[in-house]
Amino acid sequence: MEDKVIVGLVIAQPVKDSGQPLSEVEKYTQDPKPEVILFPEDHIYTEKLPDLQAIARERGKWIISGMQDREDCNPKFKKAAVVNPQGELVGLHVKTSLTYNELSKGFTNGDRLDVFQTDFGAIGVSICYEMHFPEVARSYALQSARLIFNPVGTGMWHETQYATWTSIGRVRAAENGIFCVGCSHANDAVPMAYAYAPDGTCLLQARDAARMAVVSLDLTQCFGMFLEHRQPKLYGRLIES
Repeated sequence: MEDKVIVGLVIAQPVKDSGQPLSEVEKYTQDPKPEVILFPEDHIYTEKLPDLQAIARERGKWIISGMQDREDCNPKFKKAAVVNPQGELVGLHVKTSLTYNELSKGFTNGDRLDVFQTDFGAIGVSICYEMHFPEVARSYALQSARLIFNPVGTGMWHETQYATWTSIGRVRAAENGIFCVGCSHANDAVPMAYAYAPDGTCLLQARDAARMAVVSLDLTQCFGMFLEHRQPKLYGRLIES
């Protein structure tokens, strides 16, 4: 298992409705440096997954990308695909916590929080709004995840949201002793990419439009102290509806 990994966080142009929905994927995966490249929430439609896999295989990259089912799907989901350098689908995470707006549009909640195995250890995927729920990150940490990827939809709509989101990313990393990284689309809102180390150190915080931010992660820095000292017998209220 590799202990160091170079990650590219793409602040991408929204293109899923365009004539070239994979243009951003094709563009940024040409960079030889990152081993893993993250694209935002809803970056492509689910039907384009085979094309995404072909690009991963051609470029020899791990690709993690947000996807969305078409309106006529029933049920329809918000997803994130984890594809390895051989073009194989390693995992498909379905967004478990949906916003009021997403529920009003007929999206359905996912019902699993599973890690996916990679060359650099177990990873978790927390799609956009899911990052606000500490139970999601903790569930992944308890499955030995060393890294959580957070594909975000739009950018941040105002400075308070930007500050809140980056604070959440830092806390999720620090409270679990793991890395958290994320990125959003670049549109009329504030674009964003971030990376936090297991001790909460900010490794990257970018708000540039339409670029890839690259960060190197030393996964030996992960630690499990906060997991070992938990007292689950006291936490029953956390699972009460």
